[in-house]
Amino acid sequence: MSQQSHTLDEAAVVNLFAQHHLRFTRQRYAVYNALASEATHPTADQLFQKLSNTDAGISLATVYNTLEVLVKASLAQKLADGGTSARYDATVDEHLHLRDRTTGTLADVPVNLGKRLLDNLPANILHEIESELGFSINRVQIELVGEYAPPTSDH
Repeated sequence: MSQQSHTLDEAAVVNLFAQHHLRFTRQRYAVYNALASEATHPTADQLFQKLSNTDAGISLATVYNTLEVLVKASLAQKLADGGTSARYDATVDEHLHLRDRTTGTLADVPVNLGKRLLDNLPANILHEIESELGFSINRVQIELVGEYAPPTSDH
């Protein structure tokens, strides 16, 4: 459950895309690298702004289309709450998120805490959900929604 942002060199991304049967292009590389280097779960607009500060020469439509291609190839997650712009995450393994309901920002729950919660989900209830609804659960995504406590003074 690696949750750290990272930047991959071009050769690594070429191999990663090939493993996921995805054609490598400079635009896809730029979008994927920009997303993978962010720990903030950016929106497409935020990625576009980041990329517009480079010489990538990528349109907003290309950013949106590339993000959808990355999601379909399981190289990114689309995180939407229905009320705000979708956010994207290049970390695709199971991990938990915190969503600040005031700002809409997302953050990753530390791996050790998220793993403890996921490992302690009652398997019998998951099986019961599958049986009653005829639904096969492939993975569990949990988003904890709230707000950060205001800083306290130590006076």
